[in-house]
Amino acid sequence: MPTELHHVVSGAEDGPVVLLGPSLGTTLDMWDDLAESLSGRYRVVRFDTRGHGKSPVPAGPYTVTELVRDVLALADSLDVDRFAYVGLSLGGLVGQAIAADHPDRVSALVLACTGPSFGDPATWRERADRVRAEGMGWLVEPTKGRWFTPGFMEEHPDRAQRLLDMIASVAPEGYASCCEAIAQADMSPRLGDIAAPTRVIVGAEDPVTPPSVGQVLVAGIPDADLVVIEGASHIANVAEPAAFDAAVLEHLRRHL
Repeated sequence: MPTELHHVVSGAEDGPVVLLGPSLGTTLDMWDDLAESLSGRYRVVRFDTRGHGKSPVPAGPYTVTELVRDVLALADSLDVDRFAYVGLSLGGLVGQAIAADHPDRVSALVLACTGPSFGDPATWRERADRVRAEGMGWLVEPTKGRWFTPGFMEEHPDRAQRLLDMIASVAPEGYASCCEAIAQADMSPRLGDIAAPTRVIVGAEDPVTPPSVGQVLVAGIPDADLVVIEGASHIANVAEPAAFDAAVLEHLRRHL
């Protein structure tokens, strides 16, 4: 059974619908800037992934297929047949799977700071085990270097801390179970099945999904294009919101 996701709907009531899928370890609040940028033209639906924020925390492990079902069930509950989808990191992995498996549902796709897979599965399983054993606190320090550049941490400590506080607040079981979903996921063989107009956005300084990974997505998805956000690491929408939001808006205006 799908998990009933906590969500917030905002923006133009009669506009095209845009779903925003968050990264691992964050809540729908990571999308505050983009939601505001989209609100004049689009009906914006933000959600907390299962195990995160105010969404339920079912026992894991989870699979990407289950995360996809959650999102589609949310869309169905809102009577939304077709939607644009913007997903970052784990949210982007889920977006790839939705677009490949349910092409009739996705009108346009933005894949941000994501890839068809995320490295060694064993590393994710080890992280899941440690989170279940020790909780979330130990993750904050190593996450800084993955999510933000040193310069951003120095210049915008409050904005960075707001995101880091999200990861500290996530339920360990929810986070660990999503790590296990990432461990077993590989969308590489399915990229050619994505028919929605797709824009890939990467942070120029992202150590998790660097521009080379974005290029893999663009090479595999028919007619996809690539935007590189200078000065940004993994959470590029928070590091450089103006450039990120402009890239999303330009793509959606062209295809919706």
